[in-house]
Amino acid sequence: MEKAMIEATEKQLGLLWHTLGLCTERSDRRSISRNYFLTSPGYDDANNLDVLVAAGLMTCGKPPAFCSQDEVVYRATDEGKQFALDKLPPIPPPAKRTKFDAYLDECECYDGFAHFLGINMPQYQQRGEWGAREYRMVRYPRGSVYRQYRRHYNFASWSPYETLEVAGQWAPTMKEAKASYKAALKEFRARPNLPANDFERLYSA
Repeated sequence: MEKAMIEATEKQLGLLWHTLGLCTERSDRRSISRNYFLTSPGYDDANNLDVLVAAGLMTCGKPPAFCSQDEVVYRATDEGKQFALDKLPPIPPPAKRTKFDAYLDECECYDGFAHFLGINMPQYQQRGEWGAREYRMVRYPRGSVYRQYRRHYNFASWSPYETLEVAGQWAPTMKEAKASYKAALKEFRARPNLPANDFERLYSA
């Protein structure tokens, strides 16, 4: 008997745990909650369970009346139950909490993950009529009343009087506007300037 227990394979042990409702990866499923495994003879599961029956760890019998009568129900013996519990590995440590986990705890207080992290994200602006529109990517100073976190664009409501920290050039496509913004951001990081609106930028150039 002892030898048979030691020789139980990982597959057979997994079937025994499943029979008893045990789960190695969940701390709330470390105690026996059931004792049955229904399968059909001749399949891989049945063949492995038959090995456990021969070892005295399980029994097999007829299925309930509401099941197909050509199936077999396997149940763990008292020895099988103890063997299954003894073979459970230590409870895995809880997963390390991330900043995103912390954000999910209070996400209703923020306008997105970037807002939670305090990242000052840029936004697109738009001007012109349909067919002749231009786009610009800008970054507002922190604390600006014009700064929005819920979306990365501000097509309808922007003003040349708004103070901007970084501003790219107007371009016919968003892709070109983004490239221009990246160049402006690189220059800003090399030589930081005070935030200014469009008029101040025009006359200080």
